[in-house]
Amino acid sequence: MLKLKIIILSIFLAICCKSTFSQSNFSVGLTGLGVDFGDCDNAEIYKLKVGSNGKIVLEPGLRFGAEIYASPITSLKFVQNVRFDSMEKIAGSTQIMLRFRLFKVYKHSLNIGIGPQVFYRQSWQEIDGYIDEKIYESRAAQYKICWLSGELEYNYWITKKCDLSFAINHLSPEVASFAIGVKYWISRKSNKCNTCPSFH
Repeated sequence: MLKLKIIILSIFLAICCKSTFSQSNFSVGLTGLGVDFGDCDNAEIYKLKVGSNGKIVLEPGLRFGAEIYASPITSLKFVQNVRFDSMEKIAGSTQIMLRFRLFKVYKHSLNIGIGPQVFYRQSWQEIDGYIDEKIYESRAAQYKICWLSGELEYNYWITKKCDLSFAINHLSPEVASFAIGVKYWISRKSNKCNTCPSFH
């Protein structure tokens, strides 16, 4: 419970400090296809999957993000996911990340983010044939806190206010997923040379 309070406090401080940052944006994306790196003990009873071994999963959902910049290359990002999991139950996650821009060339940029993430889902405990994989803690819902989670995000500049984004992210404790979406800039600094390559 203390760890969850620390996460909530960090988010609150980020929002309070928003006015000090020069750039900010929000984003929305679609999630779905992912790769499960776990043992897939419950693959036989998955309702949403691609193939019989459960390694390729299909968990459609939405991903919402809000990002505020401390400098041209560093930012703080809050992400909320909501989706249908492999058992067609409602699942989600909440994450806060420290992000770094790896490079920016013309209309292309690549960013990496690292930070804790809380995963939660409607319990699978009552499903016939379910094998407890000892990943989630069980209460009214199942949950798992991962202190090291992240994303790799590629952005393509469309207009001054809008980017097209592709991301590889942590969808559940053992699943890496792909997302596609759009990013809307509330405020963004433009380069002095709009067509010059930039690595800073």
